Amino acid sequence: MIIKNCFYRIYQSILLNVMHIVRYNHNVISGNGAVCRIPGILKKHNIKKVLVFTGPHLVKTSLFKKIIAMFREKGLECIVFSGISAETGTGSIEMARKIYLQHKCSAIIAIGGGSVIDCAKAAAGGTVNPGKSIVRLAGYQKVRKKVPVIIAVPTTAGTGAEATACAVIKDDITGVKKIIADTKIVPRYAVLDPVMTASMPGYLTAYTGMDALTHATESYLNKYSSEVSRANAQAAINLIIKNIIPAYYKTGGISPRKNMLDASYLAGCAFVRTSVGYVHAIGHAIGGRYNLSHGMVVAVVLPYVLEWYGRCIYGKLARLADISCITEKNMSVKKKAETYINYIKMLNHKFKIDRNFYKELSNSIQRENISLMVQTGDKREDNGEKIAKDNSIKTNITGKVHKNKGIAEKDVKKIAKYAIMEANPYYPVPKIMALSECEKLVYRICTRQ
Repeated sequence: MIIKNCFYRIYQSILLNVMHIVRYNHNVISGNGAVCRIPGILKKHNIKKVLVFTGPHLVKTSLFKKIIAMFREKGLECIVFSGISAETGTGSIEMARKIYLQHKCSAIIAIGGGSVIDCAKAAAGGTVNPGKSIVRLAGYQKVRKKVPVIIAVPTTAGTGAEATACAVIKDDITGVKKIIADTKIVPRYAVLDPVMTASMPGYLTAYTGMDALTHATESYLNKYSSEVSRANAQAAINLIIKNIIPAYYKTGGISPRKNMLDASYLAGCAFVRTSVGYVHAIGHAIGGRYNLSHGMVVAVVLPYVLEWYGRCIYGKLARLADISCITEKNMSVKKKAETYINYIKMLNHKFKIDRNFYKELSNSIQRENISLMVQTGDKREDNGEKIAKDNSIKTNITGKVHKNKGIAEKDVKKIAKYAIMEANPYYPVPKIMALSECEKLVYRICTRQ
């Protein structure tokens, strides 16, 4: 184990040193009405036909229709693609790639949340690798070729996808989440228009805001961080702590929205240089297994992982707590660190994130138990509601299900395995987690211990 950990650290050190010196061809356009500047930007590149990515709900809104009408009035030919699943499935990406090539588009505009932007980035990588399946692009630096111009317009404030060199995708066949990480897919332009986030419902504001907080926190805590990445992370955390509650309750006008959008971008700039950690690795594994919202999952996982790290991060957490103005002068370093963790728990409770997570997790497990009993020929005459409440079900497929908890031992092992495969050796985490430790932590998270 010691030899393996040494290898991980050497690999991470080399990778992160390279990431710190890489320069991206990346531009930021911000402010109210920033989206109106897109046609002018594309005109400079002599681009006339674009594929516009958006979500199935946003495409129906008057705001999106007005934006497309404005683009067309400015001379842009727009092909709209809205067949994007919430978890950025590979089927959606393959379809988008096909449409882009068929219509001979010259650029990509992504208007939406993290799933939309990730789909656009993955599809862009696919357009220059037409002979490869999207799944084969997963991993590090596998795109390799220059992709079309990507313009990212986030409508949520949390993912930071408009600033990063990665796209999280879900393999539709295996159900496993994978990451395409390549500097080639960093959007050429990030358009930060707070008006685009004004209609976000409260729960989505909370989920995405906590996702941004997780990005910034993990980036700050990781080894081999730079002065620039730490500064971006600190600025992001400060903005989130001060603005997430008024943004959630829609008080203070457009200002909290703008600040959360800026924070999300800064957090993205931080973790693109330092990567994330076990919170995201475990979050991807749980979310992919049970089809749960990413922001909701990482918000719940975050305090568990921070507590597991223990004293090795007390100093850094204490500084983040001080920066966030949630501590008192006479507090010890340990107490300040605990205050930061407890503040995250408070936000999760305030926004009902923890309640929603365990409710959706329980519902997903119960549906699976019923489905599997049907598949295995269970002949009991109990109605669906009664069966769903029986959390001690055993089948030859699921194995033992923990009584009153619902999660199968087999699932715990699978989730932990995928999390460790994602994180080690790639994420420069403060402390390396063994598979057995990850299994225990996953079980604690999923059973609310």
